[in-house]
Amino acid sequence: MIQELETGRQYLLDGKTVVVIVKPVNRSKTMYSVEMPGRSVIAVERDRLQVIQPSTAL
Repeated sequence: MIQELETGRQYLLDGKTVVVIVKPVNRSKTMYSVEMPGRSVIAVERDRLQVIQPSTAL
């Protein structure tokens, strides 16, 4: 089961770029509007986004 993404939270796009979720684009929540660095907004598929894992550095 795919966990739902939270609006306003940061995620990694394609494992590289930190983006912020603006809102889901469709009811099935398979596409999301995301804010890229530099304030541009694009629509991306859910499977391109991943949760940023907290670091375990001491």
